[in-house]
Amino acid sequence: MDARSHPLPIDAQARRGSPKSLIGDDGGDADHDAGAARHPDAMRAGVAALQELCVASLGGDGTTMEPAWAMALEASFGSVGRWREAFVAMRTAHGGAPGWLLLALRPRDGTLVNQWAADPVHALAAGVAVLAPDLHGPPRHDGAAARAGIDALVARIDWARVCARYQAAVHAASEPFAVAPQQVAGRLPIDVRRAGVYAQASQVIEGARWRDPAQVAHWAGELPAARGVVVYCVRGHEVSRATALRLRAAGIDARFLRGGIDAWAAAGRPLADKPVR
Repeated sequence: MDARSHPLPIDAQARRGSPKSLIGDDGGDADHDAGAARHPDAMRAGVAALQELCVASLGGDGTTMEPAWAMALEASFGSVGRWREAFVAMRTAHGGAPGWLLLALRPRDGTLVNQWAADPVHALAAGVAVLAPDLHGPPRHDGAAARAGIDALVARIDWARVCARYQAAVHAASEPFAVAPQQVAGRLPIDVRRAGVYAQASQVIEGARWRDPAQVAHWAGELPAARGVVVYCVRGHEVSRATALRLRAAGIDARFLRGGIDAWAAAGRPLADKPVR
């Protein structure tokens, strides 16, 4: 996956096909105006950023996503389907109330969360938003109508763009915790390549054991608290970086291997045959 940061593209076709409620043309919602009066500059900047984010997320089929992004949702919500149900349910729970429904990365622990915010100041303070539908439109007091509206939006998400924002956010949050191959000595190596990638691999870093990065919460407690660990994936992108953040939030002194196992092999460091299960 391309781990470079990308600007938020505004797709003209997506904008033309977007209902007004999705791009923030709310006609002067009272709550929005009250917030703007209290923090006018922050509100204007927040509205502009979230409107751009909203429109830039549209234009896809709502289904196609890269395996690493599907794994990120699984690690935080249990599965892609569970994320979707929770996202839609959060909108339904707020009925027709105007606001922002966010999928955001919490940098402190590398976790994706769904959050509701009534105004963009609170929305942007909640974490790094990677998906932010603008729900400032005509109130939908009918729960079924509110669900239908968010269902329709989810069906048009461009997950490649959402994933690009997630990658950039994870890279920024995790950068202080990188180690180079020559800095790994004394740390317990943990292979966190995605299950499908690991299944196709023939070698591991010497002394490493594989752990499923989608199940961090289930195995973090098995790690020795008194010993530092280093997690690695193929190239040191968001899989190992997000895993390191989650382990650190669990009290583990975790780092990620910059460049992954590819950099390790290129540096001539010792590899071993993958254990036979």
